Amino acid sequence: MKRYPILLVILLLSFFTQAQGPIQFHSIDDLTILGRSFPNQTIYRRLPDSLESMMSLPVWKLSTNSAGIAIYFESNSKQISAKWKTGTTTSFPHVAATLVKGLDLYALDGNQWYYVGIGKPSNPIYQNASIVKGLDGRLRQYLMYLPDYETTDSLLIGIDSTAIIQNVSNSVFAKKKPIVFYGTSIVQGASAMRSGMAYPAIIERKLQTETINLGFSGNGLLDSMLAVVMSHVDAACYVIDCGPNLSVQQAAERTLPFLRQLRKLRPHTPILLVEQIEYPTARFVATVDEKIKAINENFLKAFDTFKNEGDKNIYYLPSKGIIGDDGEATVDGVHLTDLGFYRIAEALTKKLQIILVQH
Repeated sequence: MKRYPILLVILLLSFFTQAQGPIQFHSIDDLTILGRSFPNQTIYRRLPDSLESMMSLPVWKLSTNSAGIAIYFESNSKQISAKWKTGTTTSFPHVAATLVKGLDLYALDGNQWYYVGIGKPSNPIYQNASIVKGLDGRLRQYLMYLPDYETTDSLLIGIDSTAIIQNVSNSVFAKKKPIVFYGTSIVQGASAMRSGMAYPAIIERKLQTETINLGFSGNGLLDSMLAVVMSHVDAACYVIDCGPNLSVQQAAERTLPFLRQLRKLRPHTPILLVEQIEYPTARFVATVDEKIKAINENFLKAFDTFKNEGDKNIYYLPSKGIIGDDGEATVDGVHLTDLGFYRIAEALTKKLQIILVQH
């Protein structure tokens, strides 16, 4: 009998243990899709095509980014792959390609969501990635977040040929109204490393409540049309986080009219107004500090007006400390790192838990 070195035997056993069967790719057409603001709209876009003529061109183009959209499914596969098609041109010096074009996979274990793997983009348009191998084959619930800063034109999910992929039979999101977030590039997800680390996505998993991401980079301008759009979603709460895109004059002129428009259309739904975050550079640059304080003074003035008028469903989140005060929460002094997103998500989750219990 031929003898093999023990190291070779271990390597062979490891190879055959980890070997995966052939992959079969499946359409997502029959799976649950979270994060779309309207039913029966184009799968991978955040707003329906019928609204194109009503939106500014920048907002419309950004709405075709699939930020916050996630495929919700269950599978017993021991491996998960994906093929997806994206646009070609988007890139930023302060944003990772994994956020712009990548996929981000989470699984439910017990009552908590955990990161599983990422689909890394490797081509200009047509992406093909193995996200995870070596799973135990138990039937699990998964969330697959789509790219934050690109269009997504198609998606196929690959699993073992003998495994199943199907709609979740016991949804943790069922019978809960979504939370709608309206804001800037920070709401959209810049500059997280992965789409699942944008703060609305973190909150979605923490509260096990669907979130709608209406963050539009550079264009969270308290546009009254967005108040109308948001009002069409029967939401558990509307979160307004537009400070970083506003001038002091815009904050003074637009905050109260925007809130009044939304309140007129949704008389009883909670509205949470979030102060502009404190940029780290404000510690050293007086003009930055003064602008942030002036914007937040206008927000607080609008909030106080509502409260004085007897509105019991308006809420306010001060920015003090919500991304920490150590200066380590941003990429460039403005856009958040994963650390910054985790911190703001923690603060918002605590506030939203209070609001949702009261309603």
